[in-house]
Amino acid sequence: MKLTDKRFWIFEAFTIIYAGLLMLLGLIIFGKSLTGEIMLFIIAWCCITGAITWPFANRKHWFVFGLIYEVIFIILLSAYLMIDGLNRGLLDWIDFEMCVAFVLPIAIVCFIPSMILAFVGYHLFNKNITNKEKLQ
Repeated sequence: MKLTDKRFWIFEAFTIIYAGLLMLLGLIIFGKSLTGEIMLFIIAWCCITGAITWPFANRKHWFVFGLIYEVIFIILLSAYLMIDGLNRGLLDWIDFEMCVAFVLPIAIVCFIPSMILAFVGYHLFNKNITNKEKLQ
């Protein structure tokens, strides 16, 4: 992965838009706005997920790209919750089950937006690649 790759930065911009849509979806579902800290956390979380996903899924089919993004997204969320629980001394098996019960609905709700992000990104990048190939 090169940091000069414009496609990577376009994808990261899409992950910021994706984070905004997730926050909007949360506002619609729960009816409460998020604090600034949580908004920054979600945006950073989506960008980190995108940066990890890019080297693994670059140039793969959009569905595979979306699945890899979603899996990394959920793994990072689970790891964060586990580390936070360990740091607070609150983690035991009951909390582990509650964590799984908390993460599963998030995974289900985020699945469709992740697939939309992957589909749009894939077709945007394929369009750019085919246009460059036509010019050469």
